[in-house]
Amino acid sequence: VPDLGLDKINNFKIILPPINEQKRIIDVLSSIYKKIEYEHKFLKKLQKIKTGLMQDLLTGKVRVKT
Repeated sequence: VPDLGLDKINNFKIILPPINEQKRIIDVLSSIYKKIEYEHKFLKKLQKIKTGLMQDLLTGKVRVKT
């Protein structure tokens, strides 16, 4: 494996997209992040509801019809 020193890394050329494209990328990623946060909160609510319902079933507070 050849040595990849700092001197070689400093010579790498990195091409960045134009600033308007960077802003669009940020907008898209931000909206995805917000959706993930919303879905995570919704999942937590559903898990709390399930826990409550299971507790009601296990304590006999709610009867299961067969």
